[in-house]
Amino acid sequence: MKILNARGVDIHINPFFLLMLLMYGSVGLLSEMAFALWTVALHELAHIVVAGELGWKVKKIEFLPFGGMIEFDEAFYRSPRSEILISLAGPIHNLVFAGFVFVLLQKGILPAGFGRFVFELNLAMGLFNLLPAIPLDGGRAARAALASSIGVAQATQIAANIGRGIGFVMLAVGVYLFFKGEGNIFLPSLGGFLIFAASKEWKKVLYMRIQDSIRKKERLMKERCMPAEVIAAHEQTLLVEVARRFSPGKISIVMVLSDGLDILGFVTEAKVFEGMRRYGPSVPIRRMVR
Repeated sequence: MKILNARGVDIHINPFFLLMLLMYGSVGLLSEMAFALWTVALHELAHIVVAGELGWKVKKIEFLPFGGMIEFDEAFYRSPRSEILISLAGPIHNLVFAGFVFVLLQKGILPAGFGRFVFELNLAMGLFNLLPAIPLDGGRAARAALASSIGVAQATQIAANIGRGIGFVMLAVGVYLFFKGEGNIFLPSLGGFLIFAASKEWKKVLYMRIQDSIRKKERLMKERCMPAEVIAAHEQTLLVEVARRFSPGKISIVMVLSDGLDILGFVTEAKVFEGMRRYGPSVPIRRMVR
């Protein structure tokens, strides 16, 4: 749900985040509710500051129960290092802030009840977001770390599957505790959201690849030279499987091989996406060889 646009950045609030705020408010925790909102905002600000230092422009911010989600003006980050640094900035901020609050508690500077809530909220948000599961920050960092060796698509699938797995566990445990009278609706709701968000992220991969391919072409026209990679593919390999091997930041050239490993021809990644558009994703790459 979009609430405003600030300096070209669309700011959204996810319904699950509103549910969390309402839960705090319904039991009289108004100050805690306000600080939960402030904590998430600072978490996102940490991402934005690091992204700005690395030259990235934020397009959209969405507040989620466990933090938030940021979209940039480009489909993929320029390098895995950038994505890792941007992703980890939020949880690192939470953990550092939790340590700062812990010191204030030990010195008796903060009220015990409120200070403990602030400490536990930041500690939980920081540790939870470090899990290697999409859509969490740790999942995006894990995807970036794996992308160079196994490709963005496969890395996304692994991190998204971990996210779905954690979501199913949280949903099952939350429902069990709720019916036992020992829990609340927040845990199963968060589990359900993780399942939904992880599945949605996986479905976006192909679209993101197409956008990334377009930007590669624009970069090549501007810079005249850029890194390239050669991918060997059997002639019966489906176009969608070939596309999953493309890496961000490099132009991919597919070397099509026969059963006898003879070279039948070369196909650019632009031709692969053109073939998917014209013939569908389940067409063998042999059809693109002229």
